[in-house]
Amino acid sequence: MAGDLGIPVIQRSIDRTELYNAEEVFLCGTGAQVSAVVEIDRRIVGEGRPGPVTTRLSRTYFEAVRGRLDAYHSWLTPIY
Repeated sequence: MAGDLGIPVIQRSIDRTELYNAEEVFLCGTGAQVSAVVEIDRRIVGEGRPGPVTTRLSRTYFEAVRGRLDAYHSWLTPIY
């Protein structure tokens, strides 16, 4: 989804210090959905609130799972 929004994606292992210096951190997955991380080891991430990338991904994700975005209809399983 990030790639579809023009957000560059790189998948790699990272060091904890990269998290400390990050402007934004979020978790994503089936259980987490798209969840902002605003503090790591009692250190504030960015401005201490969800940033613009996290907010954009979260909004798009929730639009997709609610069936409002045709591009992601294949993600959905109807429950009758």
